Amino acid sequence: MWLLDTRTLELHEFTGDNIPSYAILSHVWGAEEVSFAEIKKPKHREAAGKKSGFSKIERCCAQALGDGHEWAWVDSCCIDKRSSAELSEAINSMYSWYANSDCCYVYLADVSAGGNFREELKNSRWFTRGWTLQELLAPLRSVLFATDWLSTITGIPANILSGDKFVSQACVSQRMFWASHRETTRPEDRAYSLLGLFDISMPILYGEGLRKAFLRLHHAIISKSGDETIFAWSTGRYAHRLLAESPAEFQGSCSVVKRDYWRGRNSWIKDQVSMIIDLTMQEFQSPFLMTNIGLRSTLPLVVVQNPAAGPPEI
Repeated sequence: MWLLDTRTLELHEFTGDNIPSYAILSHVWGAEEVSFAEIKKPKHREAAGKKSGFSKIERCCAQALGDGHEWAWVDSCCIDKRSSAELSEAINSMYSWYANSDCCYVYLADVSAGGNFREELKNSRWFTRGWTLQELLAPLRSVLFATDWLSTITGIPANILSGDKFVSQACVSQRMFWASHRETTRPEDRAYSLLGLFDISMPILYGEGLRKAFLRLHHAIISKSGDETIFAWSTGRYAHRLLAESPAEFQGSCSVVKRDYWRGRNSWIKDQVSMIIDLTMQEFQSPFLMTNIGLRSTLPLVVVQNPAAGPPEI
């Protein structure tokens, strides 16, 4: 892990248990970001200093130093993207790097202190980008804004934003919903940016496209989770497939939850269609199994009804 000395802005590499405490920056990339190579070599420092992105690095380090942090991490210049191995390690480690930081500084370039602050905050690009979702959820301490505002903007429950509940306590479809309206520059990053949210590690294969990357993520989630809400998605039309092909297909899953009332009894509630599916089984447990011909699982057959319509006809 490469870290910036907050006094000199020089890069130093740390590994394993030798990684010191550090502050971390969350931001949306602009047109003139400073790269690893530009800040690593002194002869490139003068040219890097003329880029608009350099001021973010300077201000982050100055703030961190003022708060007593000797080291800081900024994704634009602390990852050597020329190395595919280092880039893959960084993407798979990103969530934990934010989670292990002492403090996360969130820089909103499109929000000003004056004017209509609340409206600008709601419309900030930071809330629409794929990578910033984990940067919002992972850190234990962020220099950010009131959780009730953030909950309204992001759709993420306030008790998760405040840390009262863990991200892992939200069902799969809810976590997918949080990412459903977000975008990334590279299509595969819509899947890769979610690895930390599901505690998944997998190879990074740029060029495979969003569909393949997202299906690989789905397979990895299924292999370690028995959460059936991963199938609670919709395209708005009939689809001849079980798995979603993009986070966008979870845009209607904001109120899907999984509740365990007692062992062997589960309930999924989807408020937006006023329907309740109540599943009652005796010691029902069925792990998913991904085979060479598809997904294998044992599921109950139930009657789905609108509660207002009264008892179903059987």
